[in-house]
Amino acid sequence: MIDYDKWDEYYDGGFASDEPTDRFWEEYDSTLEYNRFEYGGQKINVTVKQIMQDMRVKAISDKFLYSDGTVVILLDYSKGIFDKWKNGAVLYCNGEKTYTREQDMTELSMIDRMLFNADSVDKNRVYVFWKEGHKNYRFINGVFVLGKKPYQVEEEGKYRWVFPLTLITDYIFCMPAKYSFSVDVRSVKKSKIRDTNKEEGIRLVDFNETADFSKKTINYKRIPQKKDVRSSMQEKIERSRKIAENALILADFKCEIDSSHFTFIRKNQDVPYTEAHHLVPLAYSELFNSSLDVEENIVSLCSTCHNQIHYGQGAEPLIRKLYAKRKELLSEAGIELSEQELLEMYGIY
Repeated sequence: MIDYDKWDEYYDGGFASDEPTDRFWEEYDSTLEYNRFEYGGQKINVTVKQIMQDMRVKAISDKFLYSDGTVVILLDYSKGIFDKWKNGAVLYCNGEKTYTREQDMTELSMIDRMLFNADSVDKNRVYVFWKEGHKNYRFINGVFVLGKKPYQVEEEGKYRWVFPLTLITDYIFCMPAKYSFSVDVRSVKKSKIRDTNKEEGIRLVDFNETADFSKKTINYKRIPQKKDVRSSMQEKIERSRKIAENALILADFKCEIDSSHFTFIRKNQDVPYTEAHHLVPLAYSELFNSSLDVEENIVSLCSTCHNQIHYGQGAEPLIRKLYAKRKELLSEAGIELSEQELLEMYGIY
């Protein structure tokens, strides 16, 4: 593992590491001509004033500096972690401003417009400095390019662009895990979450009337499952019902928050009544390459715990407990996310 306390070594040629480095920008050759844009100023313990002098840029905000064809991003993590890194290597940079109209491109701020045009170093060049605590800034060797399509996130009724910026460099680089994320929960629209939750409620009523628990042997698959994109809606509902049945059987019809929680016997099946709950909500399916509708992601809950998670106070410790229990199974099913990312899916920050 990389020792992040030895940052100075990074500026002497990069960390020596056997860890794989994903190349998100496949179109760029490893001998890319970005070297002609290499920053020649001071790279460690550098102040904003020095950056402005060395790069001949001026400030438009505390975060963004600019000149013609150049954007400099200052990540000050002492103020909070607002701009995170996908897998430690791709910067998901929050844009400069929020906008009242969704997907409106007509009134972009100057910095946001420059970042939209950062898909080539011949258009706009993007450099990044970062700091934490009371230290001065450090430069990240290389040039950033817009590697994926920007998207918007909601902020108090307005919309902010997020720019996935890929680092082009010959150095091995990976940000510390505390500044990284697996999935960007904010990218899923609230309207979709509401619609999916409503559908889940309707399916629960149908499930309680038609569930069949007569199966003999059920096991977790423990491998990622492909998303079901070709089946009809009715086939998907039927498959989802069977997976939920399997999950309750695997839990022995007990509440996974506390197996001693009181429940009753189903009127159409001679088994205790518990409810199937997708720990990672289905509304966030687009953030994952593997299916979320799998036994590894479905927990068995008594009615009280299930409703508390959705509608009550004190849901956080319940979700934390379920995550701790299921983290390994989720990973085996190709569902990778942190505890905090899961909490954010439930509106807990």
